Amino acid sequence: MGLKHQRAWFAGAALWGFAEATTFFVVPDVLLTAAVLMLGVAAALRFAGAAAIAAVVGGMVMLAWGAGDVDGARGFLLAIPLIGGDLLARVQTDIAGAWPANLTIGAITGAPYKIYAVEAGAAGITPLAFAVVSFAARLARFTLVIALFALGLRLLRLVGGARFGLAFLIVVWVGVYGIYGFIRVHS
Repeated sequence: MGLKHQRAWFAGAALWGFAEATTFFVVPDVLLTAAVLMLGVAAALRFAGAAAIAAVVGGMVMLAWGAGDVDGARGFLLAIPLIGGDLLARVQTDIAGAWPANLTIGAITGAPYKIYAVEAGAAGITPLAFAVVSFAARLARFTLVIALFALGLRLLRLVGGARFGLAFLIVVWVGVYGIYGFIRVHS
């Protein structure tokens, strides 16, 4: 992998991490799993670090917004596809409780990170504490997704389906977002 190519992947992961932490509703895991397919697990893990760092930066923007204008920030969140008042209420409860654990669990149970950031700001959680926990939670989630996708890809290759890697990637993400969308619409 050439340096220029690697820089493009790092930039893409960082931009996607920041965008998803603030406005975008498609997770950077899509890019990271594509990296597994195209460049391997080690490269995807490096890009996950860039995505996690950029997500924390985006999280700090949202935390500041939540601290300064929580009603405006919540109104913005509610305009993002698939985010509803039920998710905001859930995350408010999560932040009021054991928020570090809840932030980490929320990362794998469908509660967008950007909501945690806004609600952390509204609750007065210190930016440094939130940043440290956020980095660990985001990186853990990205690593888990990379590992699961790599395992699925390996199993596919073991049964002779090596040529179906791209189809596997597409099916995984269409399936994830199809199920998530169905659940969110019917909740």
